[in-house]
Amino acid sequence: MTVREIFRKNLKYYRKQNNLTQEALSEKIGLNPKYIADIESRSKFPSAETIDALAEALNILPAQFFLEQGTPVTEAEFDKISFAEHLVNTISSDIKSEIVQYLEKNL
Repeated sequence: MTVREIFRKNLKYYRKQNNLTQEALSEKIGLNPKYIADIESRSKFPSAETIDALAEALNILPAQFFLEQGTPVTEAEFDKISFAEHLVNTISSDIKSEIVQYLEKNL
């Protein structure tokens, strides 16, 4: 599974865990509902800023979008450096620079 696929799967999972429709989530972060649908259907991938907004709206850490479901993560347990290294070593080159920029900005 690619990083993008994991992200999409987790976005939908956490949205449903919070009992939010695509429309309700989009309203919480000020985006068009079609954009959320486009992300979940693989035609779009969000910017780092949108990932932050989505995580805040869903009450999760942004990194949780990139972990296999069921991986417990809390602020105390989250090792940011090893996670960043893992991402850099396993993602495809087309999204590597965007994620690296996001991590550098937020770690």
